[in-house]
Amino acid sequence: MPRIFLLLLIASVPAEASNIYQEPGWKPTAIPLLNYSSDYGTGYGLRFSLFRYEGQTLGYNRAYSAQLFFTTRGRWVHRLYLDLPQWRPGQRLEIEMLLEKEHHANYYGDLRDPAVDQLLGTANHQARVDRTTFRQLNRSLRLMWLRSLHAPWGLRLELRASDNEVEANAIEGSLLHLLHPLGASGGTLLQLRSALRCDTRDDYLNSTRGQLVELEIEFDAGGKGAFHGGQLGFEHRYFVPLPAGLVLADRFNFAWAYGALPFFAFPDLGGSDTIRGLMASRVRGRARLLGNAELRWRGLNLFPQEQISGGLVLFADAGQIFKPAAGPDLHHWYCGTGLGGRFFWHSTIVRGDLGRSGGQWGIYLTFSQVF
Repeated sequence: MPRIFLLLLIASVPAEASNIYQEPGWKPTAIPLLNYSSDYGTGYGLRFSLFRYEGQTLGYNRAYSAQLFFTTRGRWVHRLYLDLPQWRPGQRLEIEMLLEKEHHANYYGDLRDPAVDQLLGTANHQARVDRTTFRQLNRSLRLMWLRSLHAPWGLRLELRASDNEVEANAIEGSLLHLLHPLGASGGTLLQLRSALRCDTRDDYLNSTRGQLVELEIEFDAGGKGAFHGGQLGFEHRYFVPLPAGLVLADRFNFAWAYGALPFFAFPDLGGSDTIRGLMASRVRGRARLLGNAELRWRGLNLFPQEQISGGLVLFADAGQIFKPAAGPDLHHWYCGTGLGGRFFWHSTIVRGDLGRSGGQWGIYLTFSQVF
């Protein structure tokens, strides 16, 4: 209650930031990536973005972005990105190239702590970390094409090709070796996704009203024939403007994997985009339910001429991984709550969240809204 009262008190200040049409022309942003995550440590790097606005729509009509990013715990995220919201009339095109490296990616399967303790036995902290993590290197190319149908309906097609290298950190006794899921040695993966969507949001990156409903089907293949299957997914995002510059936002997501898929393609929970406060990818499995709710304050115009503003967020996250045959239950939920801040500069969004889940705290300083 004190946090909610504080947010409402601050939100009563009359000078508030609102979405406005950008001045026509090119708008560059160079953001030094100096951040911190409880999962990956201190991060540093640079993201350069170039946005083109034509002054008639709320968002940009062209964007280029290049990023170099490293963390003190051995994670890399290097990225080249092109976004053309008006590639053709009624069509959007995104192209993304990623190089991701991680020294301590989590693997617990779908096991909770008591089952993990039983498998690992008594072990010191470092041995436990080694036995529950693995090294991975991922190179990927993603193309996304979005076609408007009869408004507000649209069709999304996405093709992603990736090459994945996986190696357990512990030579003996690692969960990756003990459970030996498909894909424990890595492999290539080709993913084709198709989705029918209804989108009435007012802004692609920072929505304040409207909703997005999306029904997705995915087909996967790779691993020299060992990988074959896919996923079914459903997502609903809803945004309601409230008085005093507040926005109530929520997301519901369901995912179900079928066939012979590598473990690194399974739905997961944990980290800055799912359950804040829960360690990244703490639990993976064939089926997932995920819900997020946020009360967003759009904030003050800090530098109106530069279109720089800030805001605050209260959030609650909940999710569950379950076996499709058994279905979800009422007991095995992972939950997180917390408070965050937002910084807006043109179409660049910097967010910082402090979340708590299961007695553990997570701190996340990163980019873009969660949804």
